Amino acid sequence: MQTDLIQNTRVFKDFEKSFNHFFEECERGFTNEIIINMYCRIYTPGKTVIAYKSNVKEMYFIRQGLVEVYNNENDEIHKEKPILYLPKNSYFGDYQILKNLKSNIVFKTLAHTPDEKKTTAANDQMPDIIFMCISKDALLELCDLFPQTAENITRRALQRRFRFMTQKNTNSRRFNNKKQERETHRAHSAHSTEQSQNKMDAGPISEEQLEDFYTDEEPENFESQKEDMKMYLNKLNKRIDTLVEALKEADQQMAKMGDQKAIIEQINNKKNFKNQGKSGSIESENRMSIADMFKSKINPKKNQK
Repeated sequence: MQTDLIQNTRVFKDFEKSFNHFFEECERGFTNEIIINMYCRIYTPGKTVIAYKSNVKEMYFIRQGLVEVYNNENDEIHKEKPILYLPKNSYFGDYQILKNLKSNIVFKTLAHTPDEKKTTAANDQMPDIIFMCISKDALLELCDLFPQTAENITRRALQRRFRFMTQKNTNSRRFNNKKQERETHRAHSAHSTEQSQNKMDAGPISEEQLEDFYTDEEPENFESQKEDMKMYLNKLNKRIDTLVEALKEADQQMAKMGDQKAIIEQINNKKNFKNQGKSGSIESENRMSIADMFKSKINPKKNQK
């Protein structure tokens, strides 16, 4: 029933065909379930999709637009230089979910074409980036139901990770330093030279290479999830405290104003001041409406600018 629906529905059929490089080693039941459980996410240009050292909660399939991949900014040799571009019909987030890793690279929606300067006009012309997503929980549940497919896509995911890390190393200060140390060591020992060269050669991808995760890919665990939630709640609580204080002050000012007539008078004075420009009195210039006061309290940085 599901197979007939997907193969006879143009949208589903086109999607499966577009991502055949992912689905070709998947069992029919797995393919059906993953397509049915997908949902859409739309990002504007220049937005971070997966941040550095974040827990990856979704796997993304690009339906429209491009995604830039960056190394961690503290490790970059060339600042703000992408290590990779992912075009339409690419996907990412797979190996982080399947191997329970944090992301040690950054995925952002393309803000401008590589040849364009970062101007407002260029950003206005860029379309939104559209993803079809599958949640981490849904993907892992399907992997439990279809172990052969899980083995196939995990093998491919590790191969993809190796290629991502190879690109990451092209703009990595840490990797460059290690490479220089290795070359220095090579100069002192012929035996060391042979071993180092073997490690540096691309060659066939071995399981040891694939399983050799970086320290900033530390596996996700319950404690890290709690820490992420704790940070989020702390930020939320600070925001709520700011809003409560602003509301209290606004309420006090409302009480001082006394009645509706005074409120209307203040609104009219505000309009008159705008019309008069700088010719208004100092008293009027220093007077702040309740709305302006509230905005200044909840957005102090914006107000300073």
